[in-house]
Amino acid sequence: MDDDAEAPFIDPESDYPCCWFCPALRLPRTGFRVADRPSRDWPFDAADGFRYTLEGRTPVCVHPGRVGLAAELIARTYEIPPLPAPGQEDPDGSPRRWWRLRRPGSRAATARR
Repeated sequence: MDDDAEAPFIDPESDYPCCWFCPALRLPRTGFRVADRPSRDWPFDAADGFRYTLEGRTPVCVHPGRVGLAAELIARTYEIPPLPAPGQEDPDGSPRRWWRLRRPGSRAATARR
């Protein structure tokens, strides 16, 4: 490739400490974004090995130190809701048991009989 705009940002033959699936090894600098860390905001796609932004599906590198760039995207902090007290009742009126503790918005784990 003679055109620098089409060349990958980092040469795959270099000793740069990139991940083997990093978009910087396959795309020019204008073809990917850099994030501060992995996040649900840019989920991993196992089909091609990239993380993508939710809007626009732009590939994302999540190791700014490895590619020598400043992070453009900052991951949100997600909080896990606290577990309910063991003595509380389920919304259906049954008492909660240790094997049926539910977090809001998740399916309950069922006990094996």
